[in-house]
Amino acid sequence: MSFFKSVFTFGKNECYEEAIGLYNRHQYKEAIERFEEILKRKTSTTSLHYNLSRVYLSQAHRNLGIISFAMGSFSIALEEFQKALQFNPDYVELNHFIGVCQNNLGDFEGAIRSFNTLLEVEPANLPTRLKLGVAFHNLKMWGKVIALYQRILKANPQYADIHYRLGLAYLGQGSMNEAIGAFQNALKINSNYLQARVKMALTHAYLGKYEEALSDLTVIGGKFPDYADVQYHLGIIYAGCNKPEEAIIHFKRSTEINPSYKNAKAKLGFLYCHLGRIDDGIKELEGASSIDPQDEDLRMTIGVLKDVSATSVVSEVLFSDILNNIIGGEKQIAQTMQEFVKHIEIGPDVSEVVSIIMSVSEEDSSLCEALIPLVKEYVAQHPEYPDLHDSLGTLYLRLNRLEDAALSFNEAVRLNPGYMSVRFNLFYTLKALGRFEDALTHGEFIFGKNMPYPDFYCAMGEVHLALSMFDEAVRSVQKTLDMNPQYGKAHFLLSQIYEKQGKTRQALEELEKCAECKPPKELQVMIREALDRLQAPG
Repeated sequence: MSFFKSVFTFGKNECYEEAIGLYNRHQYKEAIERFEEILKRKTSTTSLHYNLSRVYLSQAHRNLGIISFAMGSFSIALEEFQKALQFNPDYVELNHFIGVCQNNLGDFEGAIRSFNTLLEVEPANLPTRLKLGVAFHNLKMWGKVIALYQRILKANPQYADIHYRLGLAYLGQGSMNEAIGAFQNALKINSNYLQARVKMALTHAYLGKYEEALSDLTVIGGKFPDYADVQYHLGIIYAGCNKPEEAIIHFKRSTEINPSYKNAKAKLGFLYCHLGRIDDGIKELEGASSIDPQDEDLRMTIGVLKDVSATSVVSEVLFSDILNNIIGGEKQIAQTMQEFVKHIEIGPDVSEVVSIIMSVSEEDSSLCEALIPLVKEYVAQHPEYPDLHDSLGTLYLRLNRLEDAALSFNEAVRLNPGYMSVRFNLFYTLKALGRFEDALTHGEFIFGKNMPYPDFYCAMGEVHLALSMFDEAVRSVQKTLDMNPQYGKAHFLLSQIYEKQGKTRQALEELEKCAECKPPKELQVMIREALDRLQAPG
């Protein structure tokens, strides 16, 4: 937007100047009011300020939409995005966010239309294709979901999330073995993919393979001991294979981690009743009911249990039958499986929100500051999602908070060591911090993948040089030049390495090659300084 301000400086309009000032201070609502005043005036629709006001109105509504979207306020976000599109119909990309909002508000058909509108312009847009799959899922169009994900996997076989979503679609279709295969494929790519392991474990339990199910969850439980859902699902599986004492341990642990975990409290209460600890059971059930007072079925069940337990003539067999009808182990697993194929919300996809924020002008970088608390909250809720840590790190980078960025990227890499884009982010951040030994560790991992990125190998050469690893530095820079012989910066770096080694002739030759590559002005200055240094007498 700074382009407009630098080019169109004539014909001042006080209302417009005030609106721009509000926009630049990120007071978008107030700016919108001023821009709308300009549009209401009886001026030509071809006038400069009229047209600029429409552009900024679209941007302001978009920015408000992004913030509301990140906060999960989908109704407000949808309204803002639609207004942004109204003032700038060419902003087709907004259909992606509009579709997400529609999906999460239950308008699945509308979501499909919005996603398809964008796909008509960008047929290969992967995030939008994935969201289209979610909308199909919510309409239980399993055949379309599976076909879509299989097509995507042909081009993106190493995308763990797609294997996971394919597994969910197979569950919806009732193809349990195929679902397990899809979850296993996701775990081959990312062994720390918690949700894939949980779903695979419960699918094994559904098929009666309790040992496999417990093995699946025990692995992830050791890595995330304070994750309430893992403890809850362990309880479900132990209850399913008729081991109530073990189930109680895990349900109890789940409620200790998250005192507001209604389902865990309810299951704990039923199991206490099942073991004859009626008072303890009803206490837990009442605790679950207090968390969700609107659950009439739970309130009615508590009333039935109280009435039955108070009746001295009721037989133990009858009481057991009542409990089994409520908490039968296999029924719990079946009910849990049904939860997996219910409507899926497309959570505020933080990585996509961040990518939009990163594309706006430097003037709007304060949006990064506004989003950081929200992203940190998502990270706290889902600490096992590497994408969230990557998004937080990206925001920190935009604000030049390099130490914070490095911590976030490092956690993402810990969760998924094969996440190459994050590994690159971490490498470059550590290099910028001057932490060359740490950068070297991650750089060597990337180097081993033999990826065709000349920029990386040049940066790796800089790290080697900083650590006085001259032979390795030459190797890295030469790899860059093998890919792009006209890479001026690489020739300059090679000259620096030779200079450090006392190889003046080779250093001068590389400077000459660098000058032949038509380097930018900054590099031209550095070449002259290096020549003066190398050609100085003595």
